[in-house]
Amino acid sequence: MSYLLIKNARAVFEDNIQKRDILVKDSHIADTSFSGEIPENCEIYDAKGNFVSAGFIDIHLHGGGGFDFMDCSREAFKSISDIHLKNGSTTIIPTTVSSDFESTLKMIESYKKYENECPNFYGIHLEGPYISVEQKGAHKEKYLHSPTDDEINKLLEPGRGVIKRITAAPELDNMENFAKRMLENGVHLSIGHSNATSDVALKAFETGFSHVTHLYSATPSIRKINQTVVAGVVEAAYLDNEATVEMICDGKHAAVDAVKLAVKIKGIDKVCAVSDALRPAGTDVKESYLGEKIPENLVIIEDGVAKLPDRSFFAGSVATGAMMLDKIVNHYGFNVVDAIKLLASSPAKIMGMTDRGKIEKNLLADFVVFDDGLKIHSVIKSGKIY
Repeated sequence: MSYLLIKNARAVFEDNIQKRDILVKDSHIADTSFSGEIPENCEIYDAKGNFVSAGFIDIHLHGGGGFDFMDCSREAFKSISDIHLKNGSTTIIPTTVSSDFESTLKMIESYKKYENECPNFYGIHLEGPYISVEQKGAHKEKYLHSPTDDEINKLLEPGRGVIKRITAAPELDNMENFAKRMLENGVHLSIGHSNATSDVALKAFETGFSHVTHLYSATPSIRKINQTVVAGVVEAAYLDNEATVEMICDGKHAAVDAVKLAVKIKGIDKVCAVSDALRPAGTDVKESYLGEKIPENLVIIEDGVAKLPDRSFFAGSVATGAMMLDKIVNHYGFNVVDAIKLLASSPAKIMGMTDRGKIEKNLLADFVVFDDGLKIHSVIKSGKIY
């Protein structure tokens, strides 16, 4: 049995900030307002009046520190885990990029091999290959297709219990069967990289989809099809009361007023921030790769965001949790309490994580310590200081 006492904290709770001492027993929060006799052999961490929030939860990221999850190596998985943990993300969901099917299966097997060495891992997110060619963004068109029954079986065989979420386009063939099978296996389904009209998206919400991947990025809004004005995924997300959304809060992918609108319409508990980070996240390189390190996957880092070399599309972000905290407060204009909701409690609710996301007794002792300038001083994961 071990104890950690976090003293002199400005604890960021769901609705306010209060000066507190927080006691951790083993890996969980024992007391959010500790006073009295300190347990024997208790480690003491002095927060020195800095903010102490719940650890950040990033449910969509591809890499960081120079590595991508599609590298499928121990070094890659541990390096990505480490760079995001040190930047505040105590829970992350490693994300694939559309590729040949064998590479996707290899990533799943690699995850299972190395997950115990990466303390902030929480399952896998498959982004593609079951997405729209029209809204492919930086995904390679040659890999995109509708799901087949054979592939569904081949994914579930190694991925059952490991695949936590999938981004897909509901307008594709065989998607209702795909959604049914995935829901039966506890997979969280998200509309993304989809060219669906609002009626198709709304039906998808009725048949198992519940979330929208990076709203405003490859999720079209009102447009004309054959001289008829139609609504799109954005409007469907706003019309469905239960649908949740994520946005890339790197200051580039989502406009300030668009983020504020999403929070106003959906309510902040149904909106979360994601990094969609690529391998250059946490580095200062000017060129990198989306997925495998091959010439056709080259991206450039310019203006604080990853782009395709011809600058036709953004190719993901270079953000970390620390960067998103700064952007949410200083660029998007949210206060610290709401910023932590977007970074911690909301993604926890969206993904059904009942053991984390808030400073509350009996939850995991995952914390981020940061100052008034939003600079991170320490990260605590399951009671261990990093």
